[in-house]
Amino acid sequence: MTEKKKIILGLVPARGGSKGVPGKNIRLVNGKPLIVHAIECGKSCPSINRIIISTDNEEFAAIAKKAGAEVPFMRPSHLALDTTPMLSVLEHALSTMEKICDCCVEAIVLLDPTAPLRKREDVEGAIALFKQGGADTIVSGNEAHRNPFFNMVSVDSDGFVHLVIDPGSPIGRRQDAPKVYDLNTVVWIFSRKSIMEEKARIAKRTKIYIVPPERAIDLDTEMDFIFLETMLKLKERS
Repeated sequence: MTEKKKIILGLVPARGGSKGVPGKNIRLVNGKPLIVHAIECGKSCPSINRIIISTDNEEFAAIAKKAGAEVPFMRPSHLALDTTPMLSVLEHALSTMEKICDCCVEAIVLLDPTAPLRKREDVEGAIALFKQGGADTIVSGNEAHRNPFFNMVSVDSDGFVHLVIDPGSPIGRRQDAPKVYDLNTVVWIFSRKSIMEEKARIAKRTKIYIVPPERAIDLDTEMDFIFLETMLKLKERS
């Protein structure tokens, strides 16, 4: 029996029903829809075998096709809700693609449209880390400015605040606290095992790939778009 071809699948998730920023996934940044930025970056990566979009929106699908992505299926409406977890989207894409192309999806490289400043080197670097073995999931992150050991607190039932993590002994400067990271949406990689068996957003064996903070912007609100536009304008002037 012939062994099925193994592929690394690039996936751009883009449901059409964003409420926080309507039409977010096709908002223009530097003259291109967000999904096009993600597709073009994925297509430039030699380690990714195929780039697809998972969407429930016909307009998004047409834009993606024009940009060079495959649209082998439309996402079912029950997987395009505000409450739909990304893992369900990944599982649907993996199982559907394996049926369509008679292949084995070794891993999915998730390229969220909300991180338009990612570069090919970010994606290829994360894939290289994944290929080293020892991890079922790769997440991208950048050093956090807030720190649960120093300047992040929770409030108890009596209204008093407490550090999120008790450092054990007083820490006088944030720089002296244990280093922590903000997760971002630049590039996440999920092995077949983590999607189909472990079914965990962050698997037990997860490693982090660090990206520069200037490329880690995550567009989620109108304020994020204003911040990005300001950044790009300042970059042009300099």
